[in-house]
Amino acid sequence: MAVTLAASAASMAVGNAADATAESYASDVSDLSNARLFLGNWAGYVVKGDFREIGATWVQPEIECLNPGVLQRVVPWVGLNGATGLDGQVALPLMQTGVESLCASDAAVYAALPGLQIESVAAGLAYVDPHLAGTVMNAGGKVSNALGAAADGLCSLGVFGGFCRPEKQVDAWWESYPDAPVTYGDVTINPGDTMHSTVRWDGGRYLMTLENRTARWARTIVAPSAVPARTAEIVVEGHLDAALPGFTPITFTEVTIDGRPLSDYDAQTYGIPATNRLLAPGPIEGGSFTIR
Repeated sequence: MAVTLAASAASMAVGNAADATAESYASDVSDLSNARLFLGNWAGYVVKGDFREIGATWVQPEIECLNPGVLQRVVPWVGLNGATGLDGQVALPLMQTGVESLCASDAAVYAALPGLQIESVAAGLAYVDPHLAGTVMNAGGKVSNALGAAADGLCSLGVFGGFCRPEKQVDAWWESYPDAPVTYGDVTINPGDTMHSTVRWDGGRYLMTLENRTARWARTIVAPSAVPARTAEIVVEGHLDAALPGFTPITFTEVTIDGRPLSDYDAQTYGIPATNRLLAPGPIEGGSFTIR
């Protein structure tokens, strides 16, 4: 399981590099609302501007492990920065906190490791050249996806036996990307728990709070930074061009940015083109929307 945790953390970090450059490979795809859909490894909404605080509530989903040879994850989170701002520059650092639900077998972890090692280089390039970071991430992602697909095929033939048995894992975490994500090891989260997340910038530091309203615990991290927030995100993260696990619908509620509902903003729609589905958010209704 220690290997699984390491793979999960690396995957999350490099995934954000893709998010930061999502608009470099944006595509016009029509969803039910006929909005422009930006393709990457986020599904949800991104708002550009100058912000101080974002918050949202959701119920942690139940997941179903569908492809035993592939790392499969769904990660609801909220954050500030990480996408391209109104000035055309990638806003960093990305301050975010949420919960990862992961399906991982030993076969999936070992198949993913070579690509994850390539992708981890992207974090070191994030400030120097965000677009190059995205290119490196995409290259590593392709390696992971190819090896994962091969492992999944062998798993379906019974070649690896017990190594193909996926385990479910749920972790609460925070991240100041491009630094590595940090998992809260002293808390538990179960499917059906009501989670609430806020990220706030007070002019000199970011305060990231994750709260489990069902289990009645909360954790807050303070990250010093004088860099202002230029984008805000409410998304579910997954792997680009890889399989997603099955999961119960995720409805974000109480979504506010600087105290105003999400519907007050001109939000951009993001979607994940997974190999087994196109994941995109439903329409915004005040301060809520659903991803299913």
